[in-house]
Amino acid sequence: MILSLDESIQKLKTEILSQDWSLSQKKIEPLQAAFTCLKNRFKTRKNALAILSMADSVLLYAQKRQDQVPPEFIDFLKETMAHVVNMYEDTKFDPDRDAEVFKRVYSKFAKLKEKVAAEKGGPRRPAGQAPETSADLESWDEPISLDDAIPELDQAKAKRTPAAKIPAQAAAKAAEAKPLPIQPGAMLRSITIGKLSLAIAEEHIALIKPLSPKKRKKYIQSSQIPLKDLGSWFRRLSGQVKGPLALLKNGKLKKLILPLMIPRGMGLSDIPDEEATMLVVVSNGNWHGVILCRGLEQEAVPLLSLTRAKNGDIFGLARFGEDQELQLLHISQLLEREGFLFMPE
Repeated sequence: MILSLDESIQKLKTEILSQDWSLSQKKIEPLQAAFTCLKNRFKTRKNALAILSMADSVLLYAQKRQDQVPPEFIDFLKETMAHVVNMYEDTKFDPDRDAEVFKRVYSKFAKLKEKVAAEKGGPRRPAGQAPETSADLESWDEPISLDDAIPELDQAKAKRTPAAKIPAQAAAKAAEAKPLPIQPGAMLRSITIGKLSLAIAEEHIALIKPLSPKKRKKYIQSSQIPLKDLGSWFRRLSGQVKGPLALLKNGKLKKLILPLMIPRGMGLSDIPDEEATMLVVVSNGNWHGVILCRGLEQEAVPLLSLTRAKNGDIFGLARFGEDQELQLLHISQLLEREGFLFMPE
């Protein structure tokens, strides 16, 4: 089952107000579909995503239990869904408020975990022990079932520690062995995302379009851009696109809906730029996506050298032109994390 963003929010509202406090399979599946859609919507808001993961864990617990779920679990689920709806409908993003809501939700979730662990005879987490931020939830690539003895977050951390013991010198050599994303001589352009100027490889730019305030608001709310919006009456969309997308037939191209991606790294915001004036379709092989920006240089210049200094989606310092230096946006990494993989037939 696949739900749209509006359908997902409406589903949550319906369940919040419902007087039926059961969690049958018939009710669980639409809620799971709604959570999947909303996770995509909140993928750049760590605390909101963690709250959704906790709610999803309760659904998995109810699904596996196949019995009447205790009322405190339903209370938690309804409260969590209400927080998610409020986060979606609040037009102004407040990271501090998100963090505070996460702490409140997690403290209640921890009590549910203790309850299930006690029923199974599992270990209990000391009272009052909870993470400072949602960063400890990053190890939850998939929602954790409350019925599976509740793996401790500290254990998940411990599994990652051996990699940290690799000698720094060996790690540096391994990093040097990795190929550069582009080679000297490749053409670069300057792109402004938020208030930060970066470099982007010309070969990754598939299409550039101006962005009206109305369209910008629509795309930010949905986190998606239908490519049919980018065509015109006078020019075929496929004739305007460069790279792999240009090889597709116009009809198929217009059916594509690409995700709105948000680059991470030094000085970059974790929400889309609400003052962006342009959108850029970017591609790398069969991976495609869209980023919003405030400006993009028309003229491309050749890369002279590239120094590795990784920070999020920023690969390192690119030198080009006469004494010009900008941080290079690592488009392939961004696309593989947030982009759309389209394999043409």
